[in-house]
Amino acid sequence: MPIDLSKKRIIMIHGLSSKPPKEDLHSLWMKCITENIRVDDVNLAETLENHPEVFNSAYWANETPHHIEDDANYVKKLQIKVNNVIKERKKIKDKFHVGTGEKIGAFFKNRGLDLVKLLAGALTVKDDVMKAFLRETELYDEDQYIADKIRFPLESALREAWSKGCEVALLAHSMGTFITYDVLWRFSHRNVIGFKEFRKKRVRLFATMGSPLGEPAVRDILFARHHKNKGKRQYPTNIDFWQNYSCLGDVVSHKNNFSEPFFEPMRQLKFFPKNHPYRLIDYDNLHNPFQVVTHAENKHREKRNPHKSYGYLVQPRLGTWVSDFLRNKLMD
Repeated sequence: MPIDLSKKRIIMIHGLSSKPPKEDLHSLWMKCITENIRVDDVNLAETLENHPEVFNSAYWANETPHHIEDDANYVKKLQIKVNNVIKERKKIKDKFHVGTGEKIGAFFKNRGLDLVKLLAGALTVKDDVMKAFLRETELYDEDQYIADKIRFPLESALREAWSKGCEVALLAHSMGTFITYDVLWRFSHRNVIGFKEFRKKRVRLFATMGSPLGEPAVRDILFARHHKNKGKRQYPTNIDFWQNYSCLGDVVSHKNNFSEPFFEPMRQLKFFPKNHPYRLIDYDNLHNPFQVVTHAENKHREKRNPHKSYGYLVQPRLGTWVSDFLRNKLMD
């Protein structure tokens, strides 16, 4: 039976800049997702390749001052690194998902990697990653003109998809996760033109990857901070399924459990049925093998960066959830 994707949209929201040009980033993300799905569902992957309109990028990097897109030479090298991640996903299949407990050490040892060295290596990229994250976060918090411009691509993509009667999946990484959270909150609660007419629209699947939303300081810059202890206005009300993904050694999402700040209170407010445990779920201690592109400034430094989006996009659990979304298998 043919797979009908005419009313499906996957909107992709990137994280920290700098970034490849929009077209290149869109292509790389789309490739990661499609190849992830291909491991278990060849027919669906082939259908996706024939329907690129399913994918949309809420690209916001150019809305930040002084953003310089990665050049063509860098993008070419980046494509090789992304292909390497996809090859590993295909080679080890579902074992790509690490799991928890003692399995973690065995997983990395079997691949010639020492767990302690992996964690220590992650710390060597911490300064660069966190400086970029804090710089962009401060800008988002302090300059509402720029923050509005950063949110606008996603708001426009959602309005377009919903106006066409499409079901939506949002895949957000890093800073893109709290941009998305803010946007969903605005569609849930703002009573002005451009928002109120979409009040009853919902996002079928929301995946947060490498998210800093576990940090109270990040939650304190969001719109919802003005509505603490005010019931339903504390949270977005338009999410059907929400999964949070955190990779081992990711310094941005090290506080990875969303149960206390989000999942449990949202269940108590009856946004989600209590007897459906998979509506809200944390996947943590995941394996992200991404190695950064070598250049003059990092030639002698640790090359692994478990925060990068490409290692998240090929996670087996994410592939399964996106497949179920596309095949209408998400159970209400």
